[in-house]
Amino acid sequence: LGGTRCSLHLPRGRTRRPLLVAVSSFERILLKDGSSITVRALVAADELALHSFLAGLCLEAQRLRFFSAAANIDYAAHLGAAADQQHFGLIACDAAGLIVGHVTYAELDRESAEVAVEVADNLHGQGLGTILLARLAAIAEERGIIRFIAEVLPENREMLQVFRDGFGARVAFREGTDAVEFATASWRLCDERFGGHSAAVPQVLTSPRSSA
Repeated sequence: LGGTRCSLHLPRGRTRRPLLVAVSSFERILLKDGSSITVRALVAADELALHSFLAGLCLEAQRLRFFSAAANIDYAAHLGAAADQQHFGLIACDAAGLIVGHVTYAELDRESAEVAVEVADNLHGQGLGTILLARLAAIAEERGIIRFIAEVLPENREMLQVFRDGFGARVAFREGTDAVEFATASWRLCDERFGGHSAAVPQVLTSPRSSA
């Protein structure tokens, strides 16, 4: 699962808003196959581990994620690990501490942000991408962002289905890619549709929070 391109650029001339979600917050979730995954906020120190994760994706997954099978992974990992007032990301780690999922956004303006997500090849279909997007959308809404946008290749039907079914996204074909847009508040829609820890999403086991 993956294939949303995010430019991760830094807007200029922005008034900074406080980061309301503590970077120490984490959740432990149980995937549909029974494996346990920890989801936490990404920090700059995760760049090397993120690089290993992105480099380990199969070539097709890299093509769908970066729109090229010859992506500059060094650059992608550096931008993907950005953690400041305009960028925020989450990572999912397995029992060994290895990254198996990553979702991030980059603010475009005061109310919009571009979102990108990828999940390890062997964890497709486990609901991890959905829960990462839902958690990130809730954080973005808390920070004042009201919409997420993304670019997805039309052949990436799995990613488009996640956006449509989980978040009620609007999708429009533009210049060779599908432009996706959905409200960050739609994390609630996702929770309503797939609540009760149905087969669609993993089960949240613990959710410790630290006050910011």
